[in-house]
Amino acid sequence: MRMSYAELRRSSTFPTEKILNCYLGGCYDPGWEKIDMVMTKNLLGLDVGSHSIKAVEFRQTLRGLEFIQGQSSPGTAEEFPQSESVRHFMELHGFSKDNVTCAISGQRIANRRLDFPFRDSRKLAQAIPFEIEATMPFDLEDLVVDWQLVTAERDHGTVAVSVAQKQDVSDFLELLESAGCSPRILEAEGLALGNLAGIFDFPGVRLLADIGHKKTSVCLCIDGKPVAGRTVPIAGMAITEAIARDRKIDLEAAERLKCEVGFLDEAKSTQAVHALAAVDRIARELVRSLDSLDPTSGSLISHPDCQIILMGGTANLGRIDEYIESLTGLPTQLLTAPEDPSKAALLKGCDPLLLGPALALALRSSSEALTQFNLRKDEFSYRSSYTWLFGPELRPTWGMALVCLLLAGLSGIVSMQLESRRADQLEGQLASHYTQFFPDQPIPSQPLAAFSQQVVSARERASFLGLYGGNLSALDLLTLLSELIPSDLTLKFDEISIDQNVIRIKVAAQNYEAQDRLENVLKSESVFAAADVSGSAKRLKDGSVTFGLSIPLNQTEGEI
Repeated sequence: MRMSYAELRRSSTFPTEKILNCYLGGCYDPGWEKIDMVMTKNLLGLDVGSHSIKAVEFRQTLRGLEFIQGQSSPGTAEEFPQSESVRHFMELHGFSKDNVTCAISGQRIANRRLDFPFRDSRKLAQAIPFEIEATMPFDLEDLVVDWQLVTAERDHGTVAVSVAQKQDVSDFLELLESAGCSPRILEAEGLALGNLAGIFDFPGVRLLADIGHKKTSVCLCIDGKPVAGRTVPIAGMAITEAIARDRKIDLEAAERLKCEVGFLDEAKSTQAVHALAAVDRIARELVRSLDSLDPTSGSLISHPDCQIILMGGTANLGRIDEYIESLTGLPTQLLTAPEDPSKAALLKGCDPLLLGPALALALRSSSEALTQFNLRKDEFSYRSSYTWLFGPELRPTWGMALVCLLLAGLSGIVSMQLESRRADQLEGQLASHYTQFFPDQPIPSQPLAAFSQQVVSARERASFLGLYGGNLSALDLLTLLSELIPSDLTLKFDEISIDQNVIRIKVAAQNYEAQDRLENVLKSESVFAAADVSGSAKRLKDGSVTFGLSIPLNQTEGEI
């Protein structure tokens, strides 16, 4: 069985050369690596949160993905998100802005799961807006709707739908564009986490939870496929506020205390009621997500392979995974490097626990993407900018192109000069030949045109005189006829008519015997074998006889 290129590339047992040789039927040339260098693009996943900015950058090549860098810029809730902060962050780390993927806040999105008695994409595209309009308190004209088919059976289709108000989309895009960063893809926060399944192994039921500063976004993955998403307004900030209430300190001091190692153990021992209640609420929301995100399967908590995967800034709290596991009764893990050595090597230098959401966004625009949501639709559609054509990377190319253009222009000028000189020489030769053929005529300014006119004139004369196969014209035939007639045979040609097919002659003779003698003379010459002298003879008053002679001109060369 022939494997696809993507399957071969994911296999760690096949070097790239063997993969390409296998896929291309042994036609791989190592020199094609130069093509790989040209057909590359940088992919940036930009996670603009309420407390920090995170970004992961990959390079997509024909060989696959290459990790470039992952960065995070922490701050305070009052500082973020600001366009100048995003601009400074992008410029500080030198991120590429050509292929940026962002996600609009899950608090600005409504997620729905809809079931239909069909799975045809065209029918779904027509039916989904009506279903959304019936369940949303807004006009459809004020909404941006995107959807993805998550399960498809013969007579049934389930879609995940994300809906956002156009004003929210416009405001978020305006913030990014004012920072000089226009995203090509605007994902739905929560569901976008499902793209992590492209390089992480998520068998069975996995609830991916991004515990941020103000909100927690979750994505339900079943057998490695994202099927639903959700965002709840509780996360690290709620824990910070609870600590401040328990300890009666300000928020800044509470934030520092929260980040200290062993905070949860200390909170349990000191009975920090409000802080533990905030963590308990996060755990309850995770359980509620497993109960409600896939209503067709009921509660997924009882699934034999159900786990919770934590990521995000708040997931860095010491032993939070163990604490949530004790509350939910479900295996809970922190997002760590993949077990597959090749995929782990891909993320070398990247902290998936902290940068997980940005990593998912970077994968969204790569060959490993698993979601298709893009809220940049209709009036928000991405408009390509071609300023990159004038960037430093293509300056050598433009220089070479300019040199080639100059050389091509110079070559054209030289070619025209050579052709002009050659034409002048040919025209001089034609003028010389014209003088030889037509010595009595002046040298024309255009010898070739004059030659053409002479040829046309000669053809007209030849056609009129009946030139044919044996190079004998009508005049030649008349001359030959005159030579054949004996001197003692007196004949007079009263009328001669020549057309393209026959020469007609009205002959006057002394008696009928002259007609018979002429007929015998003509039969003795093959040229006149088809001549006809049998026309009726008439005797005139003076005793002479007239008769007709017809000589055909349409004889073949063999008859002449």
